Amino acid sequence: MPPKLLIANLLSILNKKMANNVAPQFQDFRSRPEALQHSFRNLMEPLLVLFNKAASIELKNKDFYIAYSIPGGVYGFFKDYIVSPEELEAIGKRIRYMISQNERFHHEVFPVENLLRYFEASKRTDIIHLIKSKVHRREPEGLHLAHLNGYGELLLNHIQKNYDTLIHFRLAPFNRGFFLIADLAFFERVMPEEAKNSKYFLGFEETEETMKYLGVASFAELNDVITQGRLPEFIKLSEAYQARRLSQIADEILSHPGNPRVVFLSGPTSSGKTTAANRLGIEFQVMKKKVLVLSLDNFYLPHSAIPDDPVTGMKNFELITALDLDLFRNNINDLLMGKPVHLSKYHFDGMGATPEKEATQISSDTYIIVEGIHGLNPELWRDMMDVESYRLYVSALSTLNIHDHLPLSTSDLRLIRRLVRDHLFRGYNFNETIQRWPDVLQNEYQSIFPFQESAHAIFNSALVYEPAVFAHYAPGIARAEKAENEQIREEVNRLNRMLSLLVPIDPKDIPPTSILREFIGGSSFRYV
Repeated sequence: MPPKLLIANLLSILNKKMANNVAPQFQDFRSRPEALQHSFRNLMEPLLVLFNKAASIELKNKDFYIAYSIPGGVYGFFKDYIVSPEELEAIGKRIRYMISQNERFHHEVFPVENLLRYFEASKRTDIIHLIKSKVHRREPEGLHLAHLNGYGELLLNHIQKNYDTLIHFRLAPFNRGFFLIADLAFFERVMPEEAKNSKYFLGFEETEETMKYLGVASFAELNDVITQGRLPEFIKLSEAYQARRLSQIADEILSHPGNPRVVFLSGPTSSGKTTAANRLGIEFQVMKKKVLVLSLDNFYLPHSAIPDDPVTGMKNFELITALDLDLFRNNINDLLMGKPVHLSKYHFDGMGATPEKEATQISSDTYIIVEGIHGLNPELWRDMMDVESYRLYVSALSTLNIHDHLPLSTSDLRLIRRLVRDHLFRGYNFNETIQRWPDVLQNEYQSIFPFQESAHAIFNSALVYEPAVFAHYAPGIARAEKAENEQIREEVNRLNRMLSLLVPIDPKDIPPTSILREFIGGSSFRYV
């Protein structure tokens, strides 16, 4: 489909979704302090405790597993048991009854020994394994037990009930398990009507299959790999799976019937877009193709031209209007017409992009890879030549679980990536990174996630072992005693508490081409 027709179609679809799906908690949550503890924590964790109690009553002796987080909720299934729609309906009714009765959550912060006794009594072998697998350095502290009259879960922080919002949850069968959705508006805004056709879920399913082969699906199993001396081989396998997927995507692009000359590579912040673009470019070169990689970060306007956000008072670099779109379109059009172009280079000095001294000129058989958070936004392509393009969405779709009932959310993984990178390479301390995070989430909700299903393919940039690498870095970077306010302090404590459950990995064995090197340094690629 020509780009101009595609733009019209995508904008039409997006406008309909925006009109029909209004999520109060996401419309402008930046003004609320609790926005730092985003939707998954505020809504999903209390719902998981409710589900745990309801499922334990309605389906006695049937263990369930939450496989991964999804927009607005989670996907899970019962172990060795296919739950029926009627049984799910009974669980849902019991949850609604508990909400209507305003059942009170009980919170306790126990030392490890007390937690072990509690979960041994409730036969939660997954949590027992997790606690006992952390055998090096400091032991986890401040872990929260949240329970409803004895039906408890291990969580990372105090949770709020949010019953006024949670009453609108959805529990529905899907595949061999179920969707448990806390934020229905977010789910419907992002996901297609037929979720089984979603490229997003396909990405999760592919990753889950890989992790089954690798034998690591939880923090405890990752700790076992590290303590048993199997880490070097595990890193090689994890990296090889990612490399193979990028090779497959390169083959798909080169064999595409439209013969696309431009690859738009997009994804949310800290998803590893730059490394993915460079590695994809190498795949092209291996197949004897010419390639030019462009970063949208090089088209930022001067800081003086980027308005202050009315809520946070900070420059909002997450908006597409923070880019010099006219300059980008002119550069791409001139390149495609074979003209020499002095491409922009951004220097993070607030002065905006400056043209490079040497001009770039490409031939008619050169592929252009454009990477940036707005790569799939049709607004980016307006007034461009009618050239076929290939759209690739990159995201860190983690399927690693903290324990059987608590997945590691993709947004948490990306926040930790950004905290480390901002500290090491961009001159931001953790206070500024966390203060900006609500703007990041707001923009992703409005102008990144709605376009993910328009991609031809999705590349998962999450590496199974990476949370343990961040356990090596984050505690020294995000320090609660240096937090500027209570909300930031709580968020830092929560993240450090989570990472304290892992045996830290020294980064020496991580290859220089790894996507992880984009965040911790030592990459063989150059970044903006």
